[in-house]
Amino acid sequence: MKKLRNIVILIALTFYLVMVSGFISTREHELKVGSVEVRITDSTLNQFIRSSDVHNMLSRQKHFSFGQPFSEVDLNIIEQSLKKNQIIDKAEVFVTEPGVLHVEISQKTPFVRVFNRYGQGYYLDHSGNIIPAAGNFSPYVLVANGYIAEPFTIGKTLNIYDVKHDSIKRSLYTIYEVQKLAEFITADAFWSAQIEQIYVNNRYEFELIPRVGSHIIELGRVENLEEKFENLKILYQQGFNNLGWNQYEKISLKYKNQVVCTKIQ
Repeated sequence: MKKLRNIVILIALTFYLVMVSGFISTREHELKVGSVEVRITDSTLNQFIRSSDVHNMLSRQKHFSFGQPFSEVDLNIIEQSLKKNQIIDKAEVFVTEPGVLHVEISQKTPFVRVFNRYGQGYYLDHSGNIIPAAGNFSPYVLVANGYIAEPFTIGKTLNIYDVKHDSIKRSLYTIYEVQKLAEFITADAFWSAQIEQIYVNNRYEFELIPRVGSHIIELGRVENLEEKFENLKILYQQGFNNLGWNQYEKISLKYKNQVVCTKIQ
């Protein structure tokens, strides 16, 4: 008798699940997209993109429209389409009743702003992705300018590493050295707080502008960075703390195992 009761309960439960599944499937088929809710998860950190921008992107997609049945909405295609935008890092799209399409966006995070020799400005993230400058938003990041050129066209290239750069002339290689140097500076809390600008001179050598002091740091080529910055840190911590920060106009790290200081005349 107990075994028979268990079988009856199992049959009833199976029937119930089939009925509920069919009801949900019918509901999903009948539901249509009535509205779109956009959430930018990192809007307090970055403001390159707004909800209205995402709505405009959706309105331009051929495979999506308001009033479209949920059963015909390809969420994966929408996500992939949104992620083609240079600003968007991640996109997640899902649907809920009653007729709401949800879009959650996170943006790429810049760590250096570049102004090249042609007056073009853009940002880079740690992966080398190029982020277009936003009109009213300027994040507080390291700045690099001067004789910077690129072996690609700004606005058409998504990532600086999309282009082969192993055997290009030095004048076009500077953007990769900017990325390397900016990575080194921002990875260290001390230097991230101290250095505010990278400048590339007409010899394609690097100069650094600190936040404290009136001096310029001549770094030279982007090589032996650990050694150069370690020597500079010793000077800052042991020399300048005793002698003061404003006696020198130039500090050169260009020469191996040397720090050459030039006093203000």
